[in-house]
Amino acid sequence: MKRFKTYIKRIFKLINLDEMHILPGHLAFNIVLMIVPIFSLIGVLSSNFDLTQILYSLDNLVPDAVFNIIKSALQIKSGSFNLALFIIFTLWITSGGCRAMMDSSDLLFKVKEESIIKRYLKSFIMVIVLFLLIGFIILVPILGDLIIDLLGNIFQENIMKVITTGYHLIKYPITIILMFFLIKSLYLLASSMKIKPKYMNNGAVFTTITWFILTRIYSFHLNNYSNYNLYYGSLANILIILVWVYLMAYIFMIGLALNADNYLFDMKKKEDVQEKEI
Repeated sequence: MKRFKTYIKRIFKLINLDEMHILPGHLAFNIVLMIVPIFSLIGVLSSNFDLTQILYSLDNLVPDAVFNIIKSALQIKSGSFNLALFIIFTLWITSGGCRAMMDSSDLLFKVKEESIIKRYLKSFIMVIVLFLLIGFIILVPILGDLIIDLLGNIFQENIMKVITTGYHLIKYPITIILMFFLIKSLYLLASSMKIKPKYMNNGAVFTTITWFILTRIYSFHLNNYSNYNLYYGSLANILIILVWVYLMAYIFMIGLALNADNYLFDMKKKEDVQEKEI
């Protein structure tokens, strides 16, 4: 219990950092710009496949208003525009969000920014990793459902009940683990200097768990207590997605601040030891 209280105090201390009053909004703005292009590209590239399972997977991960926007983006077809130009445009817009992550990381880790060329090249690498990892998170539940359907033709009904129950028990833990690796990879790539992966664990765990819980709470609030439509009318969905993205960006930044705090504390401790030895 004492360790938990210390941890909570540490979180509040990080929230009160000057950077935390600016960076989450900067990151949230860029993430909002990323959402439609990134899922539009996923929709275009997977246009020959059934999107039902993809939509089902996403419906369990984001609030309804956000899901509706993503659903519209996924259903965009490539016939009405040049696919190559669309891919370049998407990579450019999405790389802006990745550069915002890099800016935030450099400020919190107190390191000098890389050259502009390196930052742009690195941001495009981050975009590719982001696409691959999002695709992997979406595909795992789909492949799992397909495998269950195939096994249904092989095993008897009583065996299939056990297999299906076991699969549904591990489905969400697998998704959470994949989210952890996605977030940790982004934290690692965002840094302008080489940092050992162990320093990204605490922030990635915090962000993954908090994202998962906060999304559920926010969805419950929207479904049961929200009156956004009454006050904002047709703008309600825009407000809902802005609030959700800002909350996610804020949590992401707290996780990044946790990583930076761990790293800087260890570096200071090593410096103190070296000074004593001298």
